[in-house]
Amino acid sequence: MSAKKAVVFGIDGVLFDASIQTSNARLRAVKAMIEAGLPVDVESCYRTLEDVVNELGPDSTRHFDRLLERLGLPWSPNIIAAGVVAYRETSPVYLKPYPDTIPTIVKLRDGGVKLGCCAAGKSVKQWQKLISLGLQHLFHTVVISQDVGTDQLGTQAIKRVLESLGVASSETLFVGASRQTEIQVANQSGIISVLLASRGSKSDKPAELPKPNFEINRLSEILSLIT
Repeated sequence: MSAKKAVVFGIDGVLFDASIQTSNARLRAVKAMIEAGLPVDVESCYRTLEDVVNELGPDSTRHFDRLLERLGLPWSPNIIAAGVVAYRETSPVYLKPYPDTIPTIVKLRDGGVKLGCCAAGKSVKQWQKLISLGLQHLFHTVVISQDVGTDQLGTQAIKRVLESLGVASSETLFVGASRQTEIQVANQSGIISVLLASRGSKSDKPAELPKPNFEINRLSEILSLIT
C-alpha cells in the first residue's frame, strides 16, 4: 500500500469504549429510579430501557419518560429526575480514551498525517465527548452528521471531511467500529475502511454485513497501515 495522507476516525467505540460507558450509566440510572420508588426489578427495567433507546435513538431526551410509559406506569418527575442525575453523574466516569488513543493520534500528527473525525449524531453532544476525552485540539477537522443536516452518518459528511483536509478518498483511511454504518459509508465513499474490532464486532459477522478493507484489534495498529 502506498503511503496515506489522512486518517478519519469515528468516535464511539473508536476513540473510547462507548459500550462500557453507556451500559454502566444506564444501569446506575435504573438503580437510582428504583431507589426513588420505581416498582420494578433491575433486570427487566434495564432491558426495557435498552429497547427504548433503540426505539428513540441515543440522542433523545425522552428515554426515561418513555420507559415509564412502556412499563405502564404514570409519569413521575422525581423518578425521572433521579435517573437523569444518576446517568449524568456516572457517564463522565467512563468517558475515557483507550490507552493507545492519544499516543496513536499524536504519532500520526507528528508524522504529517492529516487527521479528521466524523460521526453521526448531534454536533454539541459529540463535541462534548471530544472535549471530555481531551481530543478536541488533535484533529484538523471534525464533521458531525448534524453539520450536513442529517441524523445519520452518510457520504455527504465524509465528503466534507475530505474537502476540509484537502485529500482524495484514495489517500484516506477511515477507522470505524460499526460495520452497518461507518464501514458501509466508508466503502460507499471510496475510502479505505478499517474496522476496529471492539466487543461484539468480531463474533457477529453475518455475510451480508459490509466488509472492511482491513480489521484491527487496537487503534495503534493503524500506524502499520499508513505506509
